[in-house]
Amino acid sequence: MAELPVDHPDLAALRKAIPLMRRSGAWDTQIAIHADISQRHHSSWRFLPWHRIQLFWFERQVARLSGYKDFALPYWDWDGDRIPDVMLEDPILSVPGREAGPDDRLSAFMRSNGQSYTGRVTDDFSTFFGRARNQNGAGGQYYSGSGEWSGHNLIHGFVGGDMGRLDRSPNDPLFWMHHANIDRVWTVWRERNPQEIYPKPWRDEVLGGFVDAYGRSAPSTTAAATLNTASFGYRYAVDPTPLILFAVAPRKRLKDQPASWLMQQTGPQSGFIDIPTELAAAQKASAVGYLDVAPDPDGPSVIRLSARGVSQSAPFYQDAVVLVPMVGCTSSQGHRLNMNGLWSGGVNETVRLSVEVTPLAGRGGGTTTTRLLSLVLDADLTFFE
Repeated sequence: MAELPVDHPDLAALRKAIPLMRRSGAWDTQIAIHADISQRHHSSWRFLPWHRIQLFWFERQVARLSGYKDFALPYWDWDGDRIPDVMLEDPILSVPGREAGPDDRLSAFMRSNGQSYTGRVTDDFSTFFGRARNQNGAGGQYYSGSGEWSGHNLIHGFVGGDMGRLDRSPNDPLFWMHHANIDRVWTVWRERNPQEIYPKPWRDEVLGGFVDAYGRSAPSTTAAATLNTASFGYRYAVDPTPLILFAVAPRKRLKDQPASWLMQQTGPQSGFIDIPTELAAAQKASAVGYLDVAPDPDGPSVIRLSARGVSQSAPFYQDAVVLVPMVGCTSSQGHRLNMNGLWSGGVNETVRLSVEVTPLAGRGGGTTTTRLLSLVLDADLTFFE
C-alpha cells in the first residue's frame, strides 16, 4: 500500500467501490459478517482461513462495483512503522475516530506495551494457528495462535477507533489492507515451514457466513480449500528477509525430560510460575504456554510475560499478548504461546515467569477488567554434556 502511487488503478477502484458499498448497504453487511462471532473466526485455528475467504469475496465485490476486473487488494506492510499516507489523507480511505495519526510510530507504540518486532514465522503449526492442549483443536476449547494474537491484535490496538473493536473494524478501510498483510504473513510462514502438516481436523473445518460479489449468500467451503492463494487468483512476492541460521558445535545429548507447571495466581490480574534451578538449566527446550483469560469486553488490554533469575534485576525473556475487545463474546479466550525463549537465557538458578494484565498503553481509559484464568506451561527439556 505505501509504495503505490496515488493514481494507481487499485486505489482508484477502492475509491469508486467503497461509496457504492456504503450507499447500498453492502459495507454494513461486511461489518455484520465479521461481527458474527458464532463463526469462531477469532480465538481459534479458523482465524487465517476464514479471513482469507472474506478478503477474497470483498476483493471480488470491489472488482465488480468499480468495473476494474483485475483489482487486487493492496496490503499494509507494518515494517513501514506507520499508517501509509494515502490511508490518512484520502477522504474515502480514511475514517473518523482513529487514534493513530500521521506522527504515530508502531515501534514506539510496541515499546510502550512491552512488545518489539518479533517474527512468528518460525512457530510450528500448532502455535502459529492455535491448537488446543489436547492436540485435537476441535470441540469446546479453542486457542488463538501467534498468527492472530501477535501482529494482528497489536495493529488493531495501534490504529484504535473502529479498528480497535472487532465488531466494527471492517468499517475502517485500513482493516482490509491490514488483513491482506496477515494473509501475506501466512504465505511467508508456509514458505518457511514447507514440512509442516495441516492436520485433518483443521482441513475439515467448514467456513461460511460470506456473501459473494453480488451480495448473495456464498457457498461454504473447507479450510483445506484455502491453502493455496493461486486457487483464489492471486499470489504474493517471496519474502526477501533471509533466514537466520546459527552453526553450533555438536554436543553429547545426556537426557530429555518433560515438565509441566500451572501458574500460581497472586490476584485476578497477576500470577507467576517458578522453574527450579535444575530444570531452568536445560540447554534446549520445546515449550508451549496455554493462556486462558476472561477479556474486558469494552477495552483493549495486554498480558505481559517476563522471566528473570531470582538474583537478576532485568528480565531475560519478555513477551506480550494484545487483547482486542470483541463485543458479544462473554466466554473465556485461550492463547497458545511459543515459550522456548525461557530456556535461551543460560540461567543457572530458579527462574520466575511473571504474568500481569495491564491496559493497552495509549488506548482506552487506563483501566481494564481483563482477568487471568490460568496459564499452563508444558516443556520438553533437553540436557547436554
